[in-house]
Amino acid sequence: MSKQDDILANLRKTLSEEGVDSFHILEELIPIEEQIEYFRYFEKIRLENEPFERDHEISLLFSPDVSIERKKLSLCKLASVPDIGAYRSIETYHSSPLEPELKNWSAMALVSSRIVLSSDLSGHQQIYISSGLGGHDKRLRFFALFATADRKPFTDLQKEIVEREFRFQLEMSDIEIEKFEIHDNYFTLLILFPFEIDVKSILNAAISECNQYGNFLDERYLFTNLKILSEQEIERLLSK
Repeated sequence: MSKQDDILANLRKTLSEEGVDSFHILEELIPIEEQIEYFRYFEKIRLENEPFERDHEISLLFSPDVSIERKKLSLCKLASVPDIGAYRSIETYHSSPLEPELKNWSAMALVSSRIVLSSDLSGHQQIYISSGLGGHDKRLRFFALFATADRKPFTDLQKEIVEREFRFQLEMSDIEIEKFEIHDNYFTLLILFPFEIDVKSILNAAISECNQYGNFLDERYLFTNLKILSEQEIERLLSK
């Protein structure tokens, strides 16, 4: 089992124990490094637990004369308390941030605030899933790359087979295809799938079905939630 398979298996196990409503995931595509920076800072503010005036922090957040760094602090402070007013202020700011540089930071503050509120209201542990590609409506977003077995170009018939079989297998399993791009000798998928689905087995089944028509697909493929690879990155990867 690969590391990715292990992570997904553990996630499904935890899901069955805790319930889907305990899970929270960013819907935006935010680099993992930026997420780590935010949550380290947020945890520092939360542990320091210094008292602050909610309305004063809200005022600073919406003031055009306050620095980016100070607004980062305001967002983290507001997100650290189980307060509906604080949550709504973050939500309002994020819907149209005065500073575009804080779009990602406010998105993460909004998720943090939602987790704090949910934990306070339910009394249950809440779980945040860190993913560079984010997700939507309790679904994970993943990028997948598949290539021909011999790196030769697809024939027109092979392209038809790939699109037909993958769309059938994925849509039948309640997996949403956000992007499906077929290139010369490879194709990519950007998909959203429910936490509980073993998506790797479905992708493997689609490959097997395609290979009934001549074993033209490589059984190895890239499956990641860290980033969407550029064409240059894909070409370098396939040339190895």
